Amino acid sequence: LAKTDLDKIKVVPNPYVAAATWESRNPYNSGRGPRSIHFNHLPQKCTIRIYTIDGELVAKIEHDSPVLNGSAEWNLLTKDNLAASYGVYIYHIDAPEVGEKIGKFAIIK
Repeated sequence: LAKTDLDKIKVVPNPYVAAATWESRNPYNSGRGPRSIHFNHLPQKCTIRIYTIDGELVAKIEHDSPVLNGSAEWNLLTKDNLAASYGVYIYHIDAPEVGEKIGKFAIIK
């Protein structure tokens, strides 16, 4: 049952539009301000890896929650703390003893 629940995982919003209305106002005097993409319907424990289409690792998120139908947030910063570029990304979710899920999402202007 847990393995079939992996098919319920969604990335929202998809595509991510550069000026998303649900995000809070920029608390800073300059710059883009906080941005995020959410991974919903996650198992309690999993690792999310985000890759470029070329297969380069962009970010890694460790999700560990007591909630069965949890969510994780990606702040759209790379592992090098740089803003993610526009384009298509691949995500790989690895849930120990449950299975794996691979999908894609886009960041557009």
